[in-house]
Amino acid sequence: MEKRKKKTEIPETKARLTGIAGIGKSVGCTHFTIMYANYLAGFCRKKTAVIEWNDSGDFERIEKVCTGRVEEYRPCHILEADYYKNAGEKDLGLILDENYEEILIDFGPLDDMSGNEFRRCEKKFMVVSFSEWQQEMIRESVCGKYRAEKKGWQFVASFGSEETRKEFERRFGISAKRIPFSADAFSVTTECGSFFQALA
Repeated sequence: MEKRKKKTEIPETKARLTGIAGIGKSVGCTHFTIMYANYLAGFCRKKTAVIEWNDSGDFERIEKVCTGRVEEYRPCHILEADYYKNAGEKDLGLILDENYEEILIDFGPLDDMSGNEFRRCEKKFMVVSFSEWQQEMIRESVCGKYRAEKKGWQFVASFGSEETRKEFERRFGISAKRIPFSADAFSVTTECGSFFQALA
């Protein structure tokens, strides 16, 4: 009698995985990720990890500014949240073992590889910009391969006019929430707290 192969089990975790991606470069994806992390860790008091799943190098620069040094050891602990710089699939299993309640993944601009991982996340945020020169990126991405999956996504934006935001909603049938202005992504204002509470 042939033995059944043992099924590989995904380790049990209480962590909620949230994917955050940008419609392109320089739309505020990392800024939004840090704001959200500080809301979850500082305001909600949840054990939170933030993963840099892209090659921007932003987390290393953040570590240097916030701590005055760059350590080889990860994570870097800043204001109640743990930041894993230049991480990826190989690191996720180890991070899941750390008993986090919330894990935010900053994918940066999506490509085919990171897009697959993004779609596996429980919550998905697409950061867009309503600036005139970035409208073509929105059209290509929203009308392209991701349009069919938009029901599982939430769209947020910090740049561009209110008129353009309304045109985006009319044209694509997608609601996009405006991210409150925050000069410092590490501080959680009352307005930011209300915004993120509404996203939960």
